Amino acid sequence: MSKLKSFERITQAAVDGDPFAQFHVALSLEYGDYGEQNPEKAAEWYAKAAEQGHCAAEDNLLLLYVSGHGGGMQADEVFARLRDRAQSGDSSSQTNLGLCYQFGYGVTQDYKQAAVWFRRAAKAGLAMAQFNLGGLYYEGKGVKKNLKRALEWYTLAAEQREELALLKLGYMYQKGIGVEMNFSRAAVLYLIAYNRGSARAANHLAFLFKKGLGVERDDALAYELYLESVNNPDTPSVKPEPSYPGSAYYWLGYMAENGEGIPRDLHVARRWYRRGADLEISACVKALERLAASKRCRTR
Repeated sequence: MSKLKSFERITQAAVDGDPFAQFHVALSLEYGDYGEQNPEKAAEWYAKAAEQGHCAAEDNLLLLYVSGHGGGMQADEVFARLRDRAQSGDSSSQTNLGLCYQFGYGVTQDYKQAAVWFRRAAKAGLAMAQFNLGGLYYEGKGVKKNLKRALEWYTLAAEQREELALLKLGYMYQKGIGVEMNFSRAAVLYLIAYNRGSARAANHLAFLFKKGLGVERDDALAYELYLESVNNPDTPSVKPEPSYPGSAYYWLGYMAENGEGIPRDLHVARRWYRRGADLEISACVKALERLAASKRCRTR
């Protein structure tokens, strides 16, 4: 397999102008499949493929613009292109147009219109639209807050193994939000997402194993999972979410400080806490202050 160097061959085909190869390279750069996660470079390759009529590449390119990546196209132009494609019945564009309304990209923010477009795509079976519509019901934006409906839409998306839906549904079962608390069900949902490469799922599973919720407590496995959650690239978000790596940095520091899952090592603990503090995670900032105060007391 190593002698084949398949990605190098695909990259060369992309350079030579093949749109399918260009799309694959873009996807790989967007999701960090081969180590490098670079949405801006991904946008460049999507654009090359889209110029040759690759529809999925254009969908992904426009979504990258909406999520704040890429360049060379104004927000109102992106919105107009998505609106035209959405009105023609393209489900992916309907979802992306909904995102424009949800976040006020190229248009005045309008949650009701976001719900309209998400619903069209969701009824057509698009998992991301089902997840997004579930989110509006969960938060009560553009629609009346309804956790039961949120659960229904999240479930439909999760049944298609949509990562974010699996995580949100797992969280609802973990916390008992709109449904009876069920740690075992939460663990299963997180495991499905983890099995599909989700670093966010690794973070959730680490917490369950650390606390012994729905699974047998295993500090060593929890530490390993927290490491995975900060070392592996994950699905790019429309909005950056520092809480995932931030919480992992705190627990990695805490476990190193207290010798849970790994031998006690205050130098390692400080390193993890510092990384969390850089993200302005208050628990990590407080932990560093506590360790510093403890060190000063010992040296007096």
